[in-house]
Amino acid sequence: MPPSPLIPHSRPTLGEEEARAAADAVRSGQIAQGPRVAAFEEAVARYAGRAGGAAVSSGTAALQLALLAMEVRPGDAVVVPSYNCPALVHAVRHLGARPRLCDVDPVTGNPTPETVGAAAEGARAVVVTHLFGAPAEAADIAALGVPAVEDLAQALGAARPEGPAGRSGLLSICSFYATKPLAAGEGGMVLGDKGALLGRVRDARAYDERDNLAPRWNYKLTDLQAAVGLVQLSRYEGFIARRRAIAARYAEGLAGTPLGLPQEPAGGRHIFHRYVVRLPEDRARQPGAGAVEEAARALEAKGITARRPVHLPLHRLLGETGFPGAEEAWARHLSLPIYPSLTEEEIERIMDAVCSLCRGWGHP
Repeated sequence: MPPSPLIPHSRPTLGEEEARAAADAVRSGQIAQGPRVAAFEEAVARYAGRAGGAAVSSGTAALQLALLAMEVRPGDAVVVPSYNCPALVHAVRHLGARPRLCDVDPVTGNPTPETVGAAAEGARAVVVTHLFGAPAEAADIAALGVPAVEDLAQALGAARPEGPAGRSGLLSICSFYATKPLAAGEGGMVLGDKGALLGRVRDARAYDERDNLAPRWNYKLTDLQAAVGLVQLSRYEGFIARRRAIAARYAEGLAGTPLGLPQEPAGGRHIFHRYVVRLPEDRARQPGAGAVEEAARALEAKGITARRPVHLPLHRLLGETGFPGAEEAWARHLSLPIYPSLTEEEIERIMDAVCSLCRGWGHP
């Protein structure tokens, strides 16, 4: 009997509707930024509960231009959570500003009011990330008084009891990269309620037909990407419902293991962009190769692709120390496949493989 195919860690949920929308854009002759981009901006802003949006070429570009619109200047300090991808540091540095790292909650990987507050003195802005689809305490962080931009790249549609993620910051940003919950291949968007801020983003995303040489970039989204994005958005609540249903299956099937399972905030909504489990503390402290890598290799041998959700904490890349929450998250977090197109057979295979892994550790 041939071996079962490897289950990938990520898989975009694309179908005939997206294909037709892209083909229609091609047939229209308008494939650069045009009316579909404008429609996508309006639709995403409405979904996110913001007054407007400005589409750009990537999530990194969205963060850079959001900070620019918030008047971050060369030399300014911007608070960035250490447990995240390097794109945050690059966006800050593109403006000549200085990333100032803060620690995170070791369970969720999100910044907290306490960790941000410890780094916020004199900062010009703070980036509030909502990792893996779990909403951070953005309202309490914004209450610290430092202008905040919320990073919804992994959490568009998530919510806390006080309201949707992305509503507490001065601006919020999205990413539409292929592995994100709403996928258009590439792309990003800045969302907000103040027309002047969004106007600065729109001015800076293109440099043609301008009367001065203020810093600008070619950061436009195309109508091809927007066409796909519009279809994805029309299906998005169904995607979230499917992710949440799979997460519920995992929670039930893995309840007897020693793994720490992701929790939904009381009265809130986790959209489960990633299903990130925490390895037992005794496994994380084993000498030798990293426990996360060992677990991932063991699952791959069973046909399951699992990964570290963050390659390296930013403080390691910057040669800094003193981030125990980020260190613990990095040592214990393992991301399992979760996406709408997972089949029932694949879900069962994943749970069986993870339970088998735990039994191999001597756990029932």
